Amino acid sequence: MAQPTGPAHVARESSVLVVDDENGVRELIGRWLASGGYDVRTAATADEALQRVHDSAPAVAVCDIRMPGQDGLWLAEQIRHDAPETAIIMATGVQDAAPVAASLRQGVVDYLTKPFGREQLRDSVSRGVEWHQAARDARHWRQTLDNEVIARRERLRDALSLTIIDSDAALDRLLSAITLAEPDAYAHAYRVAALAASVGCAMKRPAAEMAAIDCAALLHDLGKLAMPDAVLRKPAPLTPVEQDLIRQHPQIAYDLIADVPYLGAAARLVRDVHERMDGLGFPNGARAALVPLGARIIAVADAFDAMTRRRVFRDAIPPRDALRELERCAGTQFDPAVVATFRRIVQP
Repeated sequence: MAQPTGPAHVARESSVLVVDDENGVRELIGRWLASGGYDVRTAATADEALQRVHDSAPAVAVCDIRMPGQDGLWLAEQIRHDAPETAIIMATGVQDAAPVAASLRQGVVDYLTKPFGREQLRDSVSRGVEWHQAARDARHWRQTLDNEVIARRERLRDALSLTIIDSDAALDRLLSAITLAEPDAYAHAYRVAALAASVGCAMKRPAAEMAAIDCAALLHDLGKLAMPDAVLRKPAPLTPVEQDLIRQHPQIAYDLIADVPYLGAAARLVRDVHERMDGLGFPNGARAALVPLGARIIAVADAFDAMTRRRVFRDAIPPRDALRELERCAGTQFDPAVVATFRRIVQP
């Protein structure tokens, strides 16, 4: 994911920008913060403040809402865009309830109601510095993850380029090679393919579609092989950044195989396996009518096999409970007709 454009300088953790059109207020806040060890810069207008942000993004910006010209809400929006790791604190009057609510929706991390004291200011800025540090660490972590994904994706691309895939045997050789360090992934691919084939046959899908379903089922987790182990094997809930990364894996797989003639018909199925009936899936949020039936079949087979096998973050559940979960999610996540067919085939 591309990083936002903005200031070239990295904010120092102790730097604070104070923005207020009243000279006395601006100078007093500056003195209070400077005496607390902060590196303070000031600005009298939103335009002047934005220029200072562009020159060197502060860790924290303390902004008055009401100023001549562009107000603090406008400035907060610009800072969020240009310097997303800068924590914004709004200084407001008691009459500014509506602007305060708007500012919080624009990503402001705290607000101070005038008149406020020195300790209240310092506490707020201290929380702002913590927010800034967390945002900076999240960016560094995302960059680390992105770099690993790029490297892993290129290794997969190299493996594909070195293999002529023109038969099921060639596909199996590729799958064996790329999952050499992941034997569970190889076994999972074949279990899902077998389940999907059974459902496809029961739903009387034509031979050409069955061939695409088989290839797609074997490759439905191809993009996951580009995901960092720290994300795939994390024994805890994923952060929003990590969730966003995981949601890229079907598109990564599609991009890798779409131009391979033998796999072309399977590519779209691989891309759409994690789409949902209600449009809340990924990578494109496509609704049921736009998701090929083959992808909907593989989705059910994949979910069942995943639920009935132990994962790093949870134990396996009995097949009967997995079927109940599929039925519970039929119509929202899964195709009800596919789930009904699957239940007739799989006897717990």
